Amino acid sequence: MAPMKGLTVFIADLRKCRSHEDEEKRVNKELANIRTKFKEPGLNGYNRKKYVCKLVYMALLGYEVSFGHREAVDLVNSAKYSEKQIGYLAISLLMEEGADYGRMVVSAMSRDIHDTNEFNVSLALNAVSNICTHEIAEVLTQDIVAQLLSPAASMFVKKKAALCLLRLLRRFPEAVNAQQWAARVIPYLGHRDIGVTLSVASLVTALVQQFPEDTRKAASFAVRRLKSLVIDNEYAAEYIYYKVPAPWLQIKLLRLLQYFPAPESPELRSLLLSILRHIIDVSQDTPRELQQMNAQYSILFEAINLGIQLDIDQGLMQECAVLLGRFITSREINVRYLGLETMAHLAAYIDSLDTIKAYQGVIIQSLRDRDVSVRRRALDLLYSMCDVGSAKTIVSELLRHMAVADFALREEMALKVAILTEKYATEYSWYVDVMMRLVSLAGDHMGDEVWHRIVQVILGNEELQLYACKIALQTLKAPVCHESALKVSAYVLGEFGHLIANAPDCAPVDQLKALQSKMAAGSQSARAVALTTVGKFINLFPEIKTLCLRVLDRYRGALDAELQQRACEYYALATLESEDLMPTVFEEMPPFPERRSALMSRLLKREADTEDQRTWVFGGREINRERKLQKAGKTAEESEEPPLSVPQLLEAPEPAGLSVAADSGQTPEELARVAKSKRHYARLLWENDGILYDGDEIQVGLVAQYKPPAGRVGVFLGNKSTAPIYDISITVASAEESNEKQLVVQLATGQGSLSDSLMPLGQARVFFDVRCMDVFATAPILRIGYTMAGAPTVSELQMPVTIAHFIDPVTITVADFFSRWKQLGEAAIGEAQNVLKTPFLSTDSGAIQWLRNVIGGAGFALIQGADAEPDNIVGVGIATTENAGRFGCLIRVEPKPAHGLTRVTIRATNPTVAKVVATNINMIFESR
Repeated sequence: MAPMKGLTVFIADLRKCRSHEDEEKRVNKELANIRTKFKEPGLNGYNRKKYVCKLVYMALLGYEVSFGHREAVDLVNSAKYSEKQIGYLAISLLMEEGADYGRMVVSAMSRDIHDTNEFNVSLALNAVSNICTHEIAEVLTQDIVAQLLSPAASMFVKKKAALCLLRLLRRFPEAVNAQQWAARVIPYLGHRDIGVTLSVASLVTALVQQFPEDTRKAASFAVRRLKSLVIDNEYAAEYIYYKVPAPWLQIKLLRLLQYFPAPESPELRSLLLSILRHIIDVSQDTPRELQQMNAQYSILFEAINLGIQLDIDQGLMQECAVLLGRFITSREINVRYLGLETMAHLAAYIDSLDTIKAYQGVIIQSLRDRDVSVRRRALDLLYSMCDVGSAKTIVSELLRHMAVADFALREEMALKVAILTEKYATEYSWYVDVMMRLVSLAGDHMGDEVWHRIVQVILGNEELQLYACKIALQTLKAPVCHESALKVSAYVLGEFGHLIANAPDCAPVDQLKALQSKMAAGSQSARAVALTTVGKFINLFPEIKTLCLRVLDRYRGALDAELQQRACEYYALATLESEDLMPTVFEEMPPFPERRSALMSRLLKREADTEDQRTWVFGGREINRERKLQKAGKTAEESEEPPLSVPQLLEAPEPAGLSVAADSGQTPEELARVAKSKRHYARLLWENDGILYDGDEIQVGLVAQYKPPAGRVGVFLGNKSTAPIYDISITVASAEESNEKQLVVQLATGQGSLSDSLMPLGQARVFFDVRCMDVFATAPILRIGYTMAGAPTVSELQMPVTIAHFIDPVTITVADFFSRWKQLGEAAIGEAQNVLKTPFLSTDSGAIQWLRNVIGGAGFALIQGADAEPDNIVGVGIATTENAGRFGCLIRVEPKPAHGLTRVTIRATNPTVAKVVATNINMIFESR
């Protein structure tokens, strides 16, 4: 871009200013001049660009620029690259979210993203990444995805599109609808251009963390791409960095694989193991240059982390431990740092810590390293490798080091010492001694959680209380007592001081004097705890009541409102004529309920927040196993409903107690999409035509006609996108192998071939003939494949064709119904009963009629007047199969509007028929 003289002169004038006032005068003069020029008609592109550049420069200096945005938008719309470049620069720096010209900017970006000039496309993608508003994410995501997947786009544009999507995904994950396109991006991990693969690898890593189920195929692509780089040596010469092929891509792929479990396929598992071993073997050669060493070691550490995370070979784990032992003694600071961090990862997964304990002396020595980051990693490793056998040694070393440790490390060190002491204490005296020494050494560098936890542990263990009281009194009698130690000591003596009241030098008077001697130097919060202890002393030791009242009386005039209020209230309680209230108020605290330590929660919160989630945490094998179990337990809890008692639910007087709330961990948009799909499927269980799937790209509709045991189902595919789709295929397959002979699905004869392409808003259709040969339990799968923007997509939908669709209504008398109902109940051949939540019964006047429509639509003939309760519904139907014969099916529906519940009972001569009908009715009711 050619220099602009006016801009150069303006910058030179500002640099010549001797004071801020002179600079401000020059800026105000220029702002007035630019405002005047913008009002003149016929301003050419060069001058507009020059003045906008001046505004940008003033904004960078910190001056407020409240105009010129429209001119910047005009530059963005210009056909000249230099003007468009300045326009995007100005918009990126000056635009605020919610600006009134925002829609014009989005429109210009959309137009440039679809431009054939790759430089204009790149400018727009850069601006999207820099501005990144919610509106931009919603409107432009699909356009950017199309550029990434387009076979016509250049490699340069594809790389920028992938990184732009990564930025939008991290900023507004709910607005980009990543689940719709995540699977289509994964194949680009195998793209021939390493630069594109590198950008896509970053994007896929972020997708895997949010949508693990939709991105499972990424693991196989990553393994095969690693094989081509590491073993097959398939790469371009320009991607070799000091004899190391594409090190950044190798690192990203190795890190991506850490988010997946070990491959189930023996082929992939063997291939991955060979890759890891090859990387380790190559690292044995000593690099001659620093850059080569850095690249090789970076890959090696990620390979070790992957081997540890997957735990696919114990021999490999032991080999990694030996390598790491060599690295933590390296002279290079970076290598020592990575060695300590990776060894902490190893401690989180290895079965035996003996291999790591061999280096315990070296690790302790690393606490005195000159680099603070190495000292921090040494602390993390000691915390992770600690167990019952090494706890006393490690804790004593950490306490010894705490006196000289950096202030930045002391809080974290104190938290870890407190956790390790509580976790591995085998002697009560050791626990109390260590914790009291800890609060004395590091009290200024730790939060209240530590002394709170000490009190909780002492309250919950009677064996600790006597010894804790003795140590608390000794602490108060010492010449120096830290504030946190004062709080612990005061609390413990207030609760359990009576346990040592008869011991020498531990009389109530001695306890009060020791406490009083430290109160004056304590902070407001410490004196508040001490005042409460004085109040408890009045209740515990009536003989020193007068002395305690003097202390309280002294603080009744305290300037601090909290101290004054406590002193006045305790004094008033102690001087009441009735002595019944005092023991109740100062009753001994009960043990705290068992729950997760607040110290552990505090420590986990201290983990640095990064863009990528951690696959493990410091703390050893036990805490990582517990972390995985908690994650798995949450999933199981969400997928299972608690057992419900039918009689209790039907007779429950309080419907409010029946709701079971569960957090599904999904965004509101995802929940709405899932609920919408369930409603579509459920509606087609009792109606013969409707929408089965309604997505952003396609819409699938169904129309069906049944004449048991046969039927015909028509599938309609509509293109909702703005681009054509190609290579269309619509097939039906059995969900289970056993269903193939029970339900036969074939293309209907006499229809034309399916079109290979479908234009926007176009529709294709295909008909299938279905024949029910025998009773089947699972609905078939409808597979729809197509290609859009060069990316193949396959959608699998459950097809609403069940054994219940082959039920014919049959009318019988009321007497015959109950006779048959009784016979089936006594025979116990097939019965299914559910109590369903139907809150709409009490709010919708047409709900009972809707229930009748559902039962009738499900293939049953309704028997009028069969039940004494007018709202109850009974129906009869016969399921017909071609080979297995016919099966009778009776249904009884008992709605309870007052309770918001409905009991549905199905009895049939085949248990599978009863189960499938019950499942269908359940889904229909839930979708209401």
